[in-house]
Amino acid sequence: MSNCPHCDKRLRLTDWRPNCPKCGVNLMFYGFEERFYEDAKRSELSMAGMRVASKRMKASLAGSRWAKIRLYICALPLLTLLLPWGSLDAQLPFAAQKWQAGLLGLINFFTGNLDALPYLQSMWDGPWSAVFQKGILMLGACALAALLGVLVLFLSLLSFLKLKRMCAAVAVTSLLGMLVSACGFALSIFVQRISGALANPVFSGALGYGALLSFAAFACTAVANLILRKQGVHVEFAEGDEERAEIYNKVKAGDVSLDDLPYPVVETEATRELEAAIEKEIGGAQA
Repeated sequence: MSNCPHCDKRLRLTDWRPNCPKCGVNLMFYGFEERFYEDAKRSELSMAGMRVASKRMKASLAGSRWAKIRLYICALPLLTLLLPWGSLDAQLPFAAQKWQAGLLGLINFFTGNLDALPYLQSMWDGPWSAVFQKGILMLGACALAALLGVLVLFLSLLSFLKLKRMCAAVAVTSLLGMLVSACGFALSIFVQRISGALANPVFSGALGYGALLSFAAFACTAVANLILRKQGVHVEFAEGDEERAEIYNKVKAGDVSLDDLPYPVVETEATRELEAAIEKEIGGAQA
């Protein structure tokens, strides 16, 4: 059961008529005008908020030359990891092993070669520990670079949330990726040199140049995001939409009530033309 919205009388099952048995007000149409204007104002503000958010999202992804460049190269650090940074080889009888410091090598290691992890741990302090220690650190640096590459891609795609903040986050992540790539290249050089000095036919390490490409890719994403953060993007909104979106945020936060707002909430040239057309129609109907 419910109460009458006008006099607050408790309605019973037998009160099936459209009018309140106590005050006689029409229960269906009572407050219709207030509800109509409330819905109209909410619709005006919410639609403007959606348009503003949509335009900002499009602008952050492709609203300028640097925004497009940033979008095109955001996956580049991950793609460069397809070229190995280096490798570790163990040519054991009936059990040859090769661990590549690259994206494909990491995928293969974590999806079907985790049983080699105890072997690598046992070799950390073994007779050829000098090779394996640098080699395992190289593999770890490559895995960290892959994680940073995923973060660069993910944060770049989320730049529409807060463009300058996300650009700064991607730039910092890219700088860390440059540092890790430089360390990975240095480690791969050490692996090759130590392996050559030991000249062991069973255990060896090889140098790859993927770390240099990863360093360059991370540098590109860092520069693109720093420039985009400084320049920003220009977004053009329809007349009144930005103001409506700000008011809508205040309404959702509870700082402003819809009852206190006029209708239309923001008057523009389009609303003035619509009001003039309505006045003309009403005037013509009365005449």
